[in-house]
Amino acid sequence: MAEIVAGFGMPHNPGAPALAAREGPQGETARFYAEMAKHLEAVAPDVLLIFTDDHFNTFFLDNFPTFAIGIAEATAGPNDQTPMPRYKVAVPADLAAHIRAAAIAHGFDISLVQDFEVDHAVMVPLHFLMPDMRIPVLPIFINCLAPPLPSAARCLALGRAIRAAIAEWPQALRVAVIGSGSFSLEIGGPKIPLGNRAACTPDPQWSQHVQDLLTLVRIDELVAEATTDRMLRAGNIGGELLNWIALLGVIGARKPVSILPQNDHGQAFAAWRWN
Repeated sequence: MAEIVAGFGMPHNPGAPALAAREGPQGETARFYAEMAKHLEAVAPDVLLIFTDDHFNTFFLDNFPTFAIGIAEATAGPNDQTPMPRYKVAVPADLAAHIRAAAIAHGFDISLVQDFEVDHAVMVPLHFLMPDMRIPVLPIFINCLAPPLPSAARCLALGRAIRAAIAEWPQALRVAVIGSGSFSLEIGGPKIPLGNRAACTPDPQWSQHVQDLLTLVRIDELVAEATTDRMLRAGNIGGELLNWIALLGVIGARKPVSILPQNDHGQAFAAWRWN
């Protein structure tokens, strides 16, 4: 039987690899990702499942699924202009097909994508966690960017359905789960101050509030507050909180062992581990 052994939440800023290279290993970005990598190494998973959103690189508005799962032997990326190395990583196709079938049986019309690459939302975290790409990665896409977004309750339920599917997998398998994204971020939108750069953090207080609810394990309260309107008031990328909420559906109501805030960037790093 497969088992969930850990959960991780982290951002995927496309400038992070270059920033970490400039600042060196003592810089905050490198240190925070290294902390997550340390926890990942300790739990020694066989598979990484990552909830991610696509920034119009794998999908576009003419074909933009609410939920999709990647089923292939391998994928590669980043398939955008992120300044970082290009990687190829294995995908556990049999497990992915099993999860898709189980999710459909639980009432989720989850799309299939087979010939695909992934963008920085997947590859930036992997670049820091395991640059050797030694662990197969199963990407599950959630529409966090193009309204109408799925509800937070629906994303939590998807995570729970995936948890049940993993428990039904007959082979011994250690699975770690990642939720990739920010809580408050505006890119190229009207919330950016006039004459300022191309991105900003409109609502650092919301970022801290989300982390407070995670620390207190007040998941139902977080799901109730994370309406589309509230998330998008924190920036046009604020819907990436849904990736974290799907993660919570998989790992259950647990207290994180580590939360590292970066509220000036509207994001955080978190790890959940248990015996």
